[in-house]
Amino acid sequence: MMIRKNVLIGIIVFLVLGFIISFVKNAEAVEATKAEIFYDDFESGVDNWHLQQGWSVISEDGNQVLQGTQHTFAAVYLDGVANKLELKLKLLQGSIHLNIRSKATPVGLNRYFIGLNKDSSYINKQLGNNFQHLKNGEGISLNEWHNIKIEIINNRLNVFSDNNLVISVQDENFLQEGGISFETHENSAAYIDDVKVETSVPETRELKAQDVFPDGKHKGDLTLEGRDFLALENGKFEQFGNIYLKGKSKLIIRDSTFKITRYQRLLNHWKIRLEDSASLEIENSKLLPGGSKEGPTLFVIEAANRAKVNMTNSPTKIHLFTMTGNAEAVIENSEIIGDIGGLVGVFNDADVKIINSKVGAVNLHIPNGAIFEASGLGTGFFEKWNLYENAKVSGVSYDITLINTELVKDTIGPGPYERGWPVFIDSGAHVKIKDSELRKVVITLRDEKAEFANFSLETPMNFNYRNISLENVKVMGQWGIFLHGSSDVIVRDSDAFWTFIFDDSKLTLINTHMNEFDPRNFRGEMIFENSRWDTAAEILENNNFTMSGSLEIGNIGGFSWEDSKITRIYEVIGKPNTELILRKEEETIWQGKSDANGKASFSIKFEDSTFNDDFELEDSLGRKIEVTFFSATPLNLGENIISKFISKMKRLPPPPPQMKFIILIGIFGVAAIIFLFWKKRFNFGYAETSHTRKTLCSIYLHSP
Repeated sequence: MMIRKNVLIGIIVFLVLGFIISFVKNAEAVEATKAEIFYDDFESGVDNWHLQQGWSVISEDGNQVLQGTQHTFAAVYLDGVANKLELKLKLLQGSIHLNIRSKATPVGLNRYFIGLNKDSSYINKQLGNNFQHLKNGEGISLNEWHNIKIEIINNRLNVFSDNNLVISVQDENFLQEGGISFETHENSAAYIDDVKVETSVPETRELKAQDVFPDGKHKGDLTLEGRDFLALENGKFEQFGNIYLKGKSKLIIRDSTFKITRYQRLLNHWKIRLEDSASLEIENSKLLPGGSKEGPTLFVIEAANRAKVNMTNSPTKIHLFTMTGNAEAVIENSEIIGDIGGLVGVFNDADVKIINSKVGAVNLHIPNGAIFEASGLGTGFFEKWNLYENAKVSGVSYDITLINTELVKDTIGPGPYERGWPVFIDSGAHVKIKDSELRKVVITLRDEKAEFANFSLETPMNFNYRNISLENVKVMGQWGIFLHGSSDVIVRDSDAFWTFIFDDSKLTLINTHMNEFDPRNFRGEMIFENSRWDTAAEILENNNFTMSGSLEIGNIGGFSWEDSKITRIYEVIGKPNTELILRKEEETIWQGKSDANGKASFSIKFEDSTFNDDFELEDSLGRKIEVTFFSATPLNLGENIISKFISKMKRLPPPPPQMKFIILIGIFGVAAIIFLFWKKRFNFGYAETSHTRKTLCSIYLHSP
């Protein structure tokens, strides 16, 4: 009996302790966030909003209200997770979606959208491209103001109109992230006012540098989120991997040397990436790329959404410094110049100011429908240069200003390097550039068929395509064609060509030198005819395409491969009617026979784990040739030893500058020894010959 009693007491104690622990954990979870209120009556502008075309602030009876008239979105910039939305709504015609827990993803929005019109209401859920209808409810009357409230309590979403519950639904897999936005439909019009949003935001969490960077180093990607705060001060720090700043997190690098170094993956670019409302402050510090046995690192800083970057009194070797979305950056008394980089890029609605500084390059992007006209672009010192003051521009939303800033002279030579003015033009833009020196000219095509020829470098030339006109423009580094959709493009007789290629596009290069190749989600075809590829490549992000034709691949110093498949078709030249066999070590991969002209072909599909594999092709005469992903095509089984040696030497990486100097001194030394040897031999022979001639002459003169 006593044993049963003790067991019962033990069970009760266990349950009580479990309840207490659970309560404490829940309390800690609750304490980790706090509530914030956002309110806007639109009397002071729309700085807190991202308004697409069709949304604007208008006056109704002396009161400022937000108006939507097209099938577009109005989104507010918020921290944290939206729990309650209150607003005044006047629906004039059509319908509107009020979105809560709305968050963009790579495949679409995640959100709950509450549809309201005069006949009905409904709640739907969207997960990327997947839409789920949850429940229907009553509509609202037109042309009068309604007080709308949307609240989330646990796993239930309630919608009220004028204090009346019009629709309610429970979702067991409730969305846990996102803010709010509004979406009017076609042939619709709505007024919105007095928007109030209640969000839960994380408490500020200060991270200690000595904990995150023990001995000054951190290995593996580092993510700061919520309101995380990390200050790296008065030291030397090295990050092996990327840094991601999300939410309203903040990273400070002050009075320090900071390196970012590639780690475990075959990638060139390693970054500090800011999203949401994160911020980065760099003050009186050196930012440098780290080195590793896999190769050098290209240091990137990129910011999106409403992120902010401030850099002061800091010499850096950043390769790319890119602002997108509504990001903002101020660079003052600093340098952004890498050995082959130093590009400041601005896109979308971002804003960048560069003051009393020195940078390697400034990117210009001209989107479809935009107008851009400029002349005299070049490197040098700019007392003041502004996109809208120094060029004729419309349809471009970003801004960039240089004040007492130097754009360093472009002497780096041809290649995928960052100097001067790289210009990226969507094919539907209206562009006129005259009498300028540009680093790169890139045209982006979508579902277009086109042919280009005679791209050349470092010489003034004219170029015209659709409404794009370049007159007396010198391109120093690269010409690029970026392909999307089902584009079909031929490029002939060109130098220093670069492509980003996507989707089901087809690209044919004829007598062309490609010095950078960047396929992404590419499922199409690359065809080469007497062409060459070297210098750089990033084969990333779900590629599965074919390569065929006559191609020589030289040294690719910056090479990345991840999540990709390439089927390479190899043509073979050999003796007619000869048996052929392809092996990987002892395994037979393919067997075939050359035709009456000595030709044959086979293919190898390379993946992440096999692109560095070696194969051997042998014919029935015993002739062999090495086959790799980087082999020149066609494969020539009749190639002699010297040709094979030269071909292999071309694929070797160039020696470092120190080794080049040693080799040069060695060559001069050997040349000097050979010269002295032959000089000595020549002088001896000359002296001997002269003596013989004198002797013969003497005999002749004294003979009887």
